[in-house]
Amino acid sequence: MHSLRFRFLLSLVLVACIALLALWGIAHFLVYPKLLSREDDYAAMEMGRVESAWQSDLNKLGAETRDWASWDDAYAFMQGDIPGFADKNFSQEMFEDMDHLMMVFMRMDGTPVWMAGYNPATDKYSTCASATNECRWMSPFFSVIQQHVHQQVPELDKWLLSVPAPTMIATSPIVPTDRGDSPPLGWLAIVRSMDRAWFNAIRGQTGVDMSIEPILHPDLIIKPPALIRISEDQILASRWLKAEPNDDVLSLQATLPRRDFMANAASFNFAMFWTVGVLLAVIIVILGLLEMIVLAPTRRLARFTREQRRKDDFSGGLPVSLIARRDELGSLAREFQHLLMHQKKRTDSLEQLSQRDHMTDLFNRRYLDEYLVSALVKAHQCRHAVGLIIIDIDYFKAYNDHYGHPEGDYCLTRVARTLSHVVDDQGIVARAGGEEFIVVLPKVTRKRTWHLAEQLRLAVAALALPHEHSGVASHVTISVGMAISLPEAPCQPPELMRLADESLYRAKQAGRNQVGVRLKDPHYQQSTT
Repeated sequence: MHSLRFRFLLSLVLVACIALLALWGIAHFLVYPKLLSREDDYAAMEMGRVESAWQSDLNKLGAETRDWASWDDAYAFMQGDIPGFADKNFSQEMFEDMDHLMMVFMRMDGTPVWMAGYNPATDKYSTCASATNECRWMSPFFSVIQQHVHQQVPELDKWLLSVPAPTMIATSPIVPTDRGDSPPLGWLAIVRSMDRAWFNAIRGQTGVDMSIEPILHPDLIIKPPALIRISEDQILASRWLKAEPNDDVLSLQATLPRRDFMANAASFNFAMFWTVGVLLAVIIVILGLLEMIVLAPTRRLARFTREQRRKDDFSGGLPVSLIARRDELGSLAREFQHLLMHQKKRTDSLEQLSQRDHMTDLFNRRYLDEYLVSALVKAHQCRHAVGLIIIDIDYFKAYNDHYGHPEGDYCLTRVARTLSHVVDDQGIVARAGGEEFIVVLPKVTRKRTWHLAEQLRLAVAALALPHEHSGVASHVTISVGMAISLPEAPCQPPELMRLADESLYRAKQAGRNQVGVRLKDPHYQQSTT
């Protein structure tokens, strides 16, 4: 048990067991959860494609409804000026071509004026002034539509209906094409059935086998999981779609194959079995090499040592590295790793300090200069614009003199925090020095730069920081200058700074608390709120 052979064999067996345990852990805690997560993403993507397809149909229905409802002839029909409007413009062929189930013209109070529809049960087209007689089959749909328009504002609305059958409905106020001050005279509702033909069309677009089932009173049942693995080959994905009446829902369900998951799982299992086989082969090879390279020479060294001891002539000694190598190398590696981590932390901290302004925590001028050069180079390569905004707090020296430097520092901090909040991830905000701040905006347009500059000005004004010695307002305000480097007219950093400074100068010359403008600039409407 004290031989090197036994110890190495025991160590290798222990390593093999740890490796097998690691493989098992990787499989059950990393690989399979990752495959399941990818399968979840795949199911979500497929359901997104299905939802996008039916949403596109609903949007198309809404567009058709809005077009019909904003037609001057439809408005005149509601006024009673075109008695033959319905017979002239609607027919069974039109309903079949447009896949419409029914159309209803109503007064603003929901009173029917004219309705028409294609009854799929009887395969007949019918028109009526109310949901009676041969139009009685429209009554369940019409009653829900009436309830809906009673609560609807006079704008286009698109929604789903659960009963008597899953349908898509769009309702829009009837107004003239050039509405002006003309009031709506009623409502137009167009209904499209989510029938077998519709399902086939969606399946043709997405390649997904799907179905929709109405769920009445969903608050009385437990909502099923969004994804159910019903077998090794299939998963059932479902989403609830809000519908009317009574806050019902439509359960959108899709059966999806698990081809990718099964193929990846099979590949991983095959690779894991091969890994185990290779591991056993490696252990055998290592034992053979160990015997030839280490154990045999060690035994010869031991025999030589015993012979020397018997001769009382122990002139040699055991290599110290063979004894101390294990623990000390491990300890050294750990200490070295700790040293590297400590050094990296210090380097990161120094880098952070070198890039940030200590008072406002904004980027400093050094980082701004580097970032601006990089942004302009990238903009030139990618053919997009870069905006630069320079901000100066109005009469800040008077503010400091009156309120004191602590309040001045507080003012700078509040303004900096506000600028950073407004800019967010659109660019960076840096403190250039004193009361001056600079914003760099990559990938912008001139109009967007104008709008952001105005938002910054209004946001600072909204802080309502008192400033009794300001020459423009009773609170702290800012003057803003801007410039933009366009792909067709790129600027170098000094030129862009100069243009922005000129814009800031114009803002101050014009009375401060505004964005510096060029004459007849179409993107800026002056405001001194």
